[in-house]
Parts: sequence; structure tokens; C-alpha cells
Amino acid sequence: MVYFDFDFNNTRKYVILENFISMKLVEEKLLTVEEYFDFEKKSEIRHEFYYGELIPMPGESTIANLLAGNLYIVFRQLFKKKPFLVFEHDIKLMAKERKIYRYPDLVVINKTGDHKKFVTEPVLIVEVLSESTEDTDREKKKLEYFANPSLQYYLLVHQDETLVEMYSRVNEKNWNYEYYTSLTEKITLPFFETILKMEEIYEGIELN
Repeated sequence: MVYFDFDFNNTRKYVILENFISMKLVEEKLLTVEEYFDFEKKSEIRHEFYYGELIPMPGESTIANLLAGNLYIVFRQLFKKKPFLVFEHDIKLMAKERKIYRYPDLVVINKTGDHKKFVTEPVLIVEVLSESTEDTDREKKKLEYFANPSLQYYLLVHQDETLVEMYSRVNEKNWNYEYYTSLTEKITLPFFETILKMEEIYEGIELN
């Protein structure tokens, strides 16, 4: 146990650093998948897993949280009687078996997929963009997600403006790209035989 001793207004205050030091040592070490799962159970913050490396997840803004929440509510209603499950935030997605595990802001999976320790068989993935994650969401994660043959849609939702970008699968190697900027627009999702309204995504959101 390691303590740092400070004296503020004649009151001794102790900062316990044991957990912090332990976490930093683990983050700098390459872990097995089993070690990663065990560490995540005890960690106060989430980490993604990339070929043995732990990647701490940054906190999110209130707007990002509201956007993800809106989408979760909408998709839960849309898929109420369909063979899909909807998860948000704190659920790990196996992007590549025993190699890469991510925490999408929202993921829709086939009910046939695994959904115990983590989820598999994603059909739709949503990431709410932020300055700290946008490059990764656009490049690295996009390619990882596209490699999942079950995935049909990848949505990038902006939190600083009314803008949703959508990639939809054409075939194994090709994807269509569309973007939506108006609250009156509707996003068509043929695979699900449904639509997604922009006004529902941004409901209750006040943008600058």
C-alpha cells in the first residue's frame, strides 16, 4: 500500500495509490483474453482490448449519452417483435475473435449471437463521434466492424451538429455511404424493413 501525505489546513489527507499503480502496470502489459475479462470485472473504468493491449475508454458528454439513449429507445421499439437484441455502452462486442473487443455506443445483434460475456453477430453498430474518438471510429473501428459478415449498417452520429453518416452493406467488399442533415429526413433501413427518423435521434438535444 502506498500513501502520499498532504497537509491542508492542518488536516492530514491520504491518497491511496495502490489501485492506480496496479491499473497502470496492467495497462502496460499485453494480456490474454481471459486476463482482460478478469481485469474488466474489477476495473472502475472500461477498457477496449486490441491484440493484448488495453485501451482506456474516455468519458462521454451528456449530449453523446442522450443521443445513444434516444437510439436505444427507438431501436428497442422497432425490434420488439423481431429476432434482434439491442445493447448500449457497457457491452463488449467481439470485433475479431480473441483479438479485438470494443465497446460500441450501441449495437444491434442477431438473437442467435452470443450475448453473455460479450456480444457477437452485429447487424447494426452506432458510434457517437467525439474529438477524442472520431479518427478511430472512422478508420480503425470501421474496418474492424466491416469485417463482420453479419454487419449491415454502421452509423456515425455527430453530437455538435445535426448529421448522421451511414454505411450500408452492398456485398462482401462494397458499402454504400449516405449522410443526413435535416431533422425532417428519414433513414431507410431495408434489411430491417423499417425507417429511422432524424427527429427521433436528436429529440431533446440542444445544439449550439
